[in-house]
Amino acid sequence: MREPETIADFDPEEIDVQAVDGYHHGGNRFSASFELSDPDDEFSRSYLLEIELGATIRFNARLQIEDAIRSHVSFGPQDHVALELGGIIHDLPPGSASRTDLPEGALTRLWAPSHDQIFAIGDLGVSYLRERGRWGQLETFDEAVLNDIHGRDGSPIYCAGDRGLLLKLDGRRWNRIEVGVEENFNTVLAGPQGEVYLGGANGAAYELRDSELIALKADEVDYYDICEFRGKRYWSDMSYGVSVQKGRELVPLLETEQGFTMTATEEFLVVAGWHEFFLFDGTDWSGFEMGYDGNIFLRTVDINNYR
Repeated sequence: MREPETIADFDPEEIDVQAVDGYHHGGNRFSASFELSDPDDEFSRSYLLEIELGATIRFNARLQIEDAIRSHVSFGPQDHVALELGGIIHDLPPGSASRTDLPEGALTRLWAPSHDQIFAIGDLGVSYLRERGRWGQLETFDEAVLNDIHGRDGSPIYCAGDRGLLLKLDGRRWNRIEVGVEENFNTVLAGPQGEVYLGGANGAAYELRDSELIALKADEVDYYDICEFRGKRYWSDMSYGVSVQKGRELVPLLETEQGFTMTATEEFLVVAGWHEFFLFDGTDWSGFEMGYDGNIFLRTVDINNYR
Protein backbone atom coordinates (compact mmCIF):
# COMPACT_ATOMS: atom_id res chain seq x y z
CA MET A 1 0.00 0.00 0.00
CA ARG A 2 1.37 3.38 -1.00
CA GLU A 3 2.34 5.66 1.87
CA PRO A 4 0.31 8.89 2.03
CA GLU A 5 2.04 12.04 0.83
CA THR A 6 -0.70 14.65 1.21
CA ILE A 7 -4.12 15.11 2.79
CA ALA A 8 -5.65 13.98 -0.51
CA ASP A 9 -4.29 10.45 0.07
CA PHE A 10 -6.55 9.85 3.10
CA ASP A 11 -10.18 8.81 3.27
CA PRO A 12 -12.12 12.07 3.81
CA GLU A 13 -13.80 10.53 6.88
CA GLU A 14 -10.38 10.36 8.55
CA ILE A 15 -9.71 14.07 8.12
CA ASP A 16 -10.20 16.48 11.00
CA VAL A 17 -11.24 20.07 10.29
CA GLN A 18 -10.11 22.78 12.72
CA ALA A 19 -11.28 26.40 12.67
CA VAL A 20 -8.42 28.86 13.25
CA ASP A 21 -9.37 32.57 13.02
CA GLY A 22 -12.44 34.39 11.73
CA TYR A 23 -13.30 38.03 10.95
CA HIS A 24 -16.43 39.95 9.99
CA HIS A 25 -16.11 42.59 7.26
CA GLY A 26 -19.55 44.17 7.34
CA GLY A 27 -22.86 42.88 6.07
CA ASN A 28 -22.63 39.23 5.04
CA ARG A 29 -18.88 39.18 4.30
CA PHE A 30 -16.38 37.26 6.42
CA SER A 31 -12.92 35.74 6.23
CA ALA A 32 -11.93 32.53 7.98
CA SER A 33 -8.99 30.15 8.17
CA PHE A 34 -9.23 26.38 8.59
CA GLU A 35 -6.79 23.49 8.88
CA LEU A 36 -7.29 19.92 7.67
CA SER A 37 -5.20 17.22 9.37
CA ASP A 38 -4.85 13.43 9.28
CA PRO A 39 -5.46 11.22 12.35
CA ASP A 40 -1.77 11.26 13.34
CA ASP A 41 -1.27 14.99 12.68
CA GLU A 42 1.50 14.21 10.21
CA PHE A 43 -0.07 16.02 7.25
CA SER A 44 -1.90 19.32 7.04
CA ARG A 45 -3.63 21.44 4.46
CA SER A 46 -4.89 24.90 5.35
CA TYR A 47 -7.13 27.47 3.73
CA LEU A 48 -7.86 31.15 4.17
CA LEU A 49 -11.33 31.76 2.75
CA GLU A 50 -13.11 34.95 1.71
CA ILE A 51 -16.78 34.26 2.40
CA GLU A 52 -20.16 35.71 1.45
CA LEU A 53 -23.04 34.31 3.48
CA GLY A 54 -26.51 33.96 2.01
CA ALA A 55 -29.04 31.33 0.97
CA THR A 56 -26.01 29.80 -0.74
CA ILE A 57 -22.64 30.35 0.91
CA ARG A 58 -20.06 31.56 -1.57
CA PHE A 59 -16.34 31.52 -0.91
CA ASN A 60 -12.98 32.05 -2.53
CA ALA A 61 -9.86 30.23 -1.31
CA ARG A 62 -7.46 33.16 -1.09
CA LEU A 63 -4.68 30.95 0.30
CA GLN A 64 -4.13 27.19 0.24
CA ILE A 65 -0.98 25.64 1.72
CA GLU A 66 0.13 22.08 2.44
CA ASP A 67 0.88 22.96 6.05
CA ALA A 68 -0.77 24.56 9.08
CA ILE A 69 -2.02 28.14 9.23
CA ARG A 70 -1.30 28.98 12.86
CA SER A 71 -3.02 32.37 12.85
CA HIS A 72 -4.28 35.08 10.54
CA VAL A 73 -5.46 38.68 10.72
CA SER A 74 -7.75 40.45 8.26
CA PHE A 75 -8.13 44.16 7.57
CA GLY A 76 -10.82 43.88 4.91
CA PRO A 77 -12.65 41.34 2.75
CA GLN A 78 -9.58 40.91 0.50
CA ASP A 79 -6.73 42.10 2.74
CA HIS A 80 -5.07 39.55 5.04
CA VAL A 81 -1.84 38.43 6.69
CA ALA A 82 -1.41 34.74 7.56
CA LEU A 83 1.17 32.92 9.67
CA GLU A 84 2.19 29.48 8.41
CA LEU A 85 3.90 26.92 10.64
CA GLY A 86 7.63 27.57 10.52
CA GLY A 87 7.46 31.35 10.78
CA ILE A 88 6.32 31.98 7.21
CA ILE A 89 4.27 35.16 6.77
CA HIS A 90 1.87 35.36 3.82
CA ASP A 91 0.99 38.96 2.99
CA LEU A 92 -2.25 39.03 0.98
CA PRO A 93 -3.31 42.58 0.08
CA PRO A 94 -5.94 43.01 -2.64
CA GLY A 95 -4.68 41.64 -5.94
CA SER A 96 -1.25 40.40 -4.86
CA ALA A 97 0.64 38.05 -2.54
CA SER A 98 4.12 37.89 -1.03
CA ARG A 99 6.02 35.85 1.55
CA THR A 100 8.42 36.67 4.38
CA ASP A 101 10.35 34.22 6.57
CA LEU A 102 10.70 35.00 10.28
CA PRO A 103 13.36 32.47 11.29
CA GLU A 104 13.55 32.77 15.08
CA GLY A 105 11.41 30.86 17.56
CA ALA A 106 8.23 28.91 16.92
CA LEU A 107 5.64 31.58 16.14
CA THR A 108 2.00 30.78 16.90
CA ARG A 109 -0.08 33.96 16.94
CA LEU A 110 -0.61 37.23 15.08
CA TRP A 111 -2.20 40.36 16.50
CA ALA A 112 -2.72 43.61 14.63
CA PRO A 113 -3.89 46.76 16.41
CA SER A 114 -3.76 48.48 13.00
CA HIS A 115 -2.81 47.81 9.39
CA ASP A 116 0.55 49.48 10.04
CA GLN A 117 1.40 47.48 13.16
CA ILE A 118 1.37 43.66 13.30
CA PHE A 119 2.85 41.52 16.07
CA ALA A 120 3.88 37.85 15.86
CA ILE A 121 4.57 35.90 19.06
CA GLY A 122 5.41 32.33 20.04
CA ASP A 123 7.75 30.06 21.94
CA LEU A 124 11.32 30.65 23.14
CA GLY A 125 10.41 34.20 24.17
CA VAL A 126 10.45 35.34 20.54
CA SER A 127 8.29 38.14 19.17
CA TYR A 128 8.31 40.27 16.04
CA LEU A 129 6.75 43.58 15.07
CA ARG A 130 5.98 44.78 11.56
CA GLU A 131 5.92 48.56 11.18
CA ARG A 132 5.63 50.43 7.90
CA GLY A 133 5.82 47.15 6.02
CA ARG A 134 9.06 45.87 7.60
CA TRP A 135 9.44 43.10 10.15
CA GLY A 136 11.87 43.41 13.05
CA GLN A 137 12.50 41.21 16.07
CA LEU A 138 11.72 42.52 19.54
CA GLU A 139 14.01 41.71 22.44
CA THR A 140 13.69 38.04 23.36
CA PHE A 141 12.32 37.36 26.84
CA ASP A 142 14.16 34.35 28.30
CA GLU A 143 12.75 31.17 26.73
CA ALA A 144 9.18 31.98 27.66
CA VAL A 145 6.09 30.57 25.95
CA LEU A 146 4.13 33.60 24.70
CA ASN A 147 0.47 32.79 24.03
CA ASP A 148 -1.44 36.05 23.56
CA ILE A 149 -0.97 39.79 23.14
CA HIS A 150 -3.33 42.77 23.46
CA GLY A 151 -3.48 46.49 24.03
CA ARG A 152 -5.73 49.51 23.50
CA ASP A 153 -5.18 52.82 21.73
CA GLY A 154 -2.93 55.02 23.86
CA SER A 155 -2.39 52.29 26.46
CA PRO A 156 0.35 49.70 27.10
CA ILE A 157 0.62 46.46 25.14
CA TYR A 158 0.62 43.29 27.22
CA CYS A 159 1.69 39.73 26.47
CA ALA A 160 0.71 36.64 28.47
CA GLY A 161 2.18 33.16 28.58
CA ASP A 162 2.89 30.03 30.55
CA ARG A 163 3.79 29.86 34.25
CA GLY A 164 2.06 33.07 35.28
CA LEU A 165 3.82 35.21 32.68
CA LEU A 166 2.56 38.76 32.10
CA LEU A 167 4.73 41.20 30.15
CA LYS A 168 4.38 44.87 29.24
CA LEU A 169 6.06 46.33 26.17
CA ASP A 170 8.47 49.23 26.70
CA GLY A 171 9.82 50.33 23.34
CA ARG A 172 11.17 47.08 21.87
CA ARG A 173 11.71 45.40 25.23
CA TRP A 174 9.37 43.31 27.37
CA ASN A 175 9.24 43.95 31.12
CA ARG A 176 7.70 41.38 33.45
CA ILE A 177 4.81 42.21 35.77
CA GLU A 178 4.81 39.90 38.78
CA VAL A 179 1.30 38.58 39.43
CA GLY A 180 2.09 35.98 42.10
CA VAL A 181 0.53 32.93 40.44
CA GLU A 182 1.94 30.15 38.24
CA GLU A 183 -1.01 29.24 36.01
CA ASN A 184 -0.49 28.99 32.28
CA PHE A 185 -2.18 32.02 30.71
CA ASN A 186 -3.69 31.51 27.24
CA THR A 187 -5.22 34.96 26.87
CA VAL A 188 -4.86 38.58 27.93
CA LEU A 189 -7.13 41.59 27.38
CA ALA A 190 -6.37 45.20 28.29
CA GLY A 191 -9.47 46.72 29.87
CA PRO A 192 -10.91 50.21 29.33
CA GLN A 193 -9.88 51.55 32.75
CA GLY A 194 -6.27 50.36 32.82
CA GLU A 195 -7.15 46.95 34.24
CA VAL A 196 -5.92 43.72 32.64
CA TYR A 197 -7.83 40.43 32.30
CA LEU A 198 -6.05 37.07 32.20
CA GLY A 199 -7.42 33.62 31.42
CA GLY A 200 -5.91 30.17 31.25
CA ALA A 201 -5.93 26.54 32.28
CA ASN A 202 -8.08 24.94 34.99
CA GLY A 203 -10.41 27.87 35.56
CA ALA A 204 -7.70 30.53 35.75
CA ALA A 205 -9.55 33.85 35.34
CA TYR A 206 -8.22 37.06 36.82
CA GLU A 207 -8.52 40.82 36.82
CA LEU A 208 -5.36 42.81 37.54
CA ARG A 209 -6.33 46.26 38.81
CA ASP A 210 -3.99 48.75 40.52
CA SER A 211 -1.39 45.97 41.04
CA GLU A 212 -3.95 43.74 42.79
CA LEU A 213 -4.71 40.36 41.21
CA ILE A 214 -8.39 39.50 41.73
CA ALA A 215 -9.68 35.98 41.04
CA LEU A 216 -12.94 35.89 39.09
CA LYS A 217 -15.63 33.33 39.85
CA ALA A 218 -15.29 30.85 37.01
CA ASP A 219 -15.80 27.21 36.04
CA GLU A 220 -12.93 24.70 35.99
CA VAL A 221 -12.35 24.99 32.24
CA ASP A 222 -9.39 26.05 30.12
CA TYR A 223 -10.07 29.63 29.04
CA TYR A 224 -8.67 30.41 25.60
CA ASP A 225 -9.64 33.96 24.59
CA ILE A 226 -11.32 37.13 25.86
CA CYS A 227 -13.11 39.62 23.61
CA GLU A 228 -15.23 42.74 24.12
CA PHE A 229 -18.46 43.13 22.15
CA ARG A 230 -21.11 45.81 22.63
CA GLY A 231 -19.91 46.77 26.08
CA LYS A 232 -19.70 43.22 27.42
CA ARG A 233 -16.75 40.90 27.91
CA TYR A 234 -16.89 37.36 26.53
CA TRP A 235 -14.64 34.43 27.43
CA SER A 236 -14.16 31.31 25.30
CA ASP A 237 -12.95 27.98 26.64
CA MET A 238 -11.97 24.57 25.32
CA SER A 239 -14.55 22.50 27.24
CA TYR A 240 -17.88 24.37 27.35
CA GLY A 241 -17.88 27.17 24.80
CA VAL A 242 -18.66 30.83 25.49
CA SER A 243 -19.32 32.68 28.75
CA VAL A 244 -20.15 36.31 29.46
CA GLN A 245 -18.63 38.27 32.32
CA LYS A 246 -21.10 39.76 34.79
CA GLY A 247 -19.32 41.74 37.45
CA ARG A 248 -16.58 39.42 38.61
CA GLU A 249 -18.30 36.21 37.58
CA LEU A 250 -18.11 34.31 34.27
CA VAL A 251 -21.60 33.07 33.38
CA PRO A 252 -22.02 30.28 30.77
CA LEU A 253 -23.78 31.56 27.64
CA LEU A 254 -23.61 29.05 24.76
CA GLU A 255 -22.39 25.45 24.88
CA THR A 256 -20.42 25.14 21.66
CA GLU A 257 -18.31 22.37 23.29
CA GLN A 258 -15.13 24.17 22.20
CA GLY A 259 -14.38 27.87 21.93
CA PHE A 260 -11.11 29.28 20.69
CA THR A 261 -10.17 32.63 19.11
CA MET A 262 -12.69 35.49 19.04
CA THR A 263 -12.96 38.78 17.17
CA ALA A 264 -15.69 41.42 17.07
CA THR A 265 -17.15 44.24 15.00
CA GLU A 266 -20.11 46.45 15.86
CA GLU A 267 -22.39 43.85 14.26
CA PHE A 268 -21.00 40.45 15.31
CA LEU A 269 -18.93 38.56 17.82
CA VAL A 270 -17.11 35.83 15.84
CA VAL A 271 -16.11 32.72 17.81
CA ALA A 272 -13.98 29.88 16.45
CA GLY A 273 -15.26 26.49 17.51
CA TRP A 274 -13.99 23.07 16.48
CA HIS A 275 -14.75 23.14 12.74
CA GLU A 276 -17.23 26.03 12.76
CA PHE A 277 -17.52 29.73 13.45
CA PHE A 278 -20.31 31.00 15.68
CA LEU A 279 -21.77 34.47 15.08
CA PHE A 280 -23.51 36.44 17.83
CA ASP A 281 -25.35 39.70 17.15
CA GLY A 282 -26.03 40.42 20.83
CA THR A 283 -29.33 38.52 20.79
CA ASP A 284 -29.22 35.59 18.39
CA TRP A 285 -26.59 33.03 17.41
CA SER A 286 -25.86 31.71 13.92
CA GLY A 287 -22.80 30.35 12.17
CA PHE A 288 -21.10 28.42 9.40
CA GLU A 289 -18.86 25.37 9.31
CA MET A 290 -16.41 23.73 6.96
CA GLY A 291 -16.75 20.13 5.83
CA TYR A 292 -14.50 17.93 3.71
CA ASP A 293 -15.56 15.12 1.35
CA GLY A 294 -12.48 15.20 -0.85
CA ASN A 295 -13.28 18.85 -1.52
CA ILE A 296 -13.95 21.57 1.01
CA PHE A 297 -17.43 23.02 1.43
CA LEU A 298 -19.20 25.44 3.77
CA ARG A 299 -22.66 25.08 5.25
CA THR A 300 -24.84 26.85 7.80
CA VAL A 301 -24.60 25.73 11.42
CA ASP A 302 -27.84 24.45 12.98
CA ILE A 303 -27.64 26.45 16.19
CA ASN A 304 -30.35 24.28 17.77
CA ASN A 305 -27.66 21.63 18.21
CA TYR A 306 -25.88 23.93 20.67
CA ARG A 307 -28.71 25.04 22.96
